[in-house]
Amino acid sequence: MLSLRIPDFLENELLLLCQEEKKTKTKIIQESLLLYIESKKQKTSAYELGKKYFGKYETTPSDKSVNHKELIRKKIRQKHNA
Repeated sequence: MLSLRIPDFLENELLLLCQEEKKTKTKIIQESLLLYIESKKQKTSAYELGKKYFGKYETTPSDKSVNHKELIRKKIRQKHNA
């Protein structure tokens, strides 16, 4: 047994939904809780979703921000030696 307090506006919305769906308040709240619990169980983190792709498609040096001056010098030398 569970007792639940909800704000008036939410109860009014629930009553309207009960009339539309032709279901009891209890049934709608049970269904809502089940959906909520299932969504939390299946929630996968962003890390888990992308884990298999990390480092897989690396095509450029990863130290560009650290060695930017040297990379620019190298490009200029290549341009003038060509």
